[in-house]
Amino acid sequence: MDSYLNHLLDADQLAAVESVERAGREERKSLLNARKEQSRAVLAGAELAQPEETRAIREDPHWRVAPPPADLTYRLVELATPATAEAAKGVLATGADVWVADLEDMLVPTQRRLETAHRVISDVAATRTGDARPGVPTLMVRPRGLHLVEAHAQVDGEPLSAPVADVVTFLALNGQILADNGSGPYLYMPKLETWQEAAWWDAMLGRAEEALGLSPGCTRVSVLVETVQAAYQLEEILHVLRERVTGLTAGRWDYVFSYLRTYGQRPDHALPDRDSFTMNTRFLRAYTDVIVRTCHRRGVQAIGGPVALAASGPFDESVAMTHARVHRDKARESKQGFDGAWALHPGLVPVVRTPFEDRDRRVGTDAQERLREGGEVPSGTVDAAALRDVSSLPGSATLTGMRTALRSALTYLTGWLAGEGTLTLQGHIEDFGTVELARMQLWQWMTHGQRFAEGPTMSPLLLDRVMEDEVALLRRRGAREELLAHAVTLLRESVVTDEPPAFLSVRAYEVLLRLGEPVTEAA
Repeated sequence: MDSYLNHLLDADQLAAVESVERAGREERKSLLNARKEQSRAVLAGAELAQPEETRAIREDPHWRVAPPPADLTYRLVELATPATAEAAKGVLATGADVWVADLEDMLVPTQRRLETAHRVISDVAATRTGDARPGVPTLMVRPRGLHLVEAHAQVDGEPLSAPVADVVTFLALNGQILADNGSGPYLYMPKLETWQEAAWWDAMLGRAEEALGLSPGCTRVSVLVETVQAAYQLEEILHVLRERVTGLTAGRWDYVFSYLRTYGQRPDHALPDRDSFTMNTRFLRAYTDVIVRTCHRRGVQAIGGPVALAASGPFDESVAMTHARVHRDKARESKQGFDGAWALHPGLVPVVRTPFEDRDRRVGTDAQERLREGGEVPSGTVDAAALRDVSSLPGSATLTGMRTALRSALTYLTGWLAGEGTLTLQGHIEDFGTVELARMQLWQWMTHGQRFAEGPTMSPLLLDRVMEDEVALLRRRGAREELLAHAVTLLRESVVTDEPPAFLSVRAYEVLLRLGEPVTEAA
């Protein structure tokens, strides 16, 4: 193994990475194949449903998850940013309760950036003391998902799986230090689809703890609910992880992307412009209701999803409007029963916090009291029809929305290849998750020949004409020509195709590997 990991880990720790990888490799491949098989079944007309074989778990009202550690009992605001030195410094001064140091959608996975990210995380980990006071950020790390690889390192001639690379490195460098200081290693598990995948993560963590000499079960996790498949298996996922799990979090835009990835071939599942429907629609309300109900039934904190808005703009009015939109969204979540929520911008931390603090003050309880009281939900039944109901979504597909999706995807991909993991475009914070949604909407409209509200019909010719305009705009703004060309190819090939890639990030990573380390220092 010759990679950035050699600069971070000693021989014993590298051996731990290799042993954990070997032990879970074949099962990981089987799980990824199972994803493909399920996709083919849905394409053939099957519907997602709760597993019959796990009915007893759902119908048992008595089991609950292990209580959370002290420094994960207060989670009104979780600020998610790339794991960079600049972001870390800013987060620690915001008063957020949790810092989610992201190694996935917000960070470009080059060797230099990954090595720097782990060093930044270690610097922060050394200062965490397990303090449960509000506004003292607890460290959590979001590793890369099951579907991604770390191609800079190989084990037995095959690329190392990205989750093993990220998790074992984090635990090796910080697990014991965090435990000794009164905290612990805490992770956010991304893009789970099934309880079997949760079991793979649990087993991987157990192997890593054993290989590194850490206390069994010391690694606690929260789960991002960002796939439509997981919404049908939340009880089972919590049951598998019941000794580790502390929260479920709504990853709203990844969830919509997952929905398109699952049902996009069906014309009756076409979605309007992204910004035309809100979390109050039946489609998304059903998804978040499942999260809240399941969490309160099983003793887990429910964390709301972020609003992808930046807290800045050219005029004071735009800042005020952004704050008002975020406040309304968080007020809705607090009323719905969420215990806290994510933020993506440091300036939004106090805006996100206020509705939850006001609610807790008004009702005289906090999250821990609610968890101890438990819920009175009679069963773990999911309303499958509501989860699939997009018929009542407001808005329509528009040429403006098509241009916005294309612009955000092209701009982001060009920047990503140059090393920028996040960007702010027209007041929206974009990361790879929002770009995956944008390109899947373009693909769906292309596949079904969507007629836009303004009159034109989506076609390869229309796409190329609009793309030509956007490319010219990016050139005028100084985009690097070779990176722009790669971005155009990546986007067009994922839109004008009968079978789109499950994750555009996988193909973009392959291009990134060919290009080598970006010249820019942006993260």
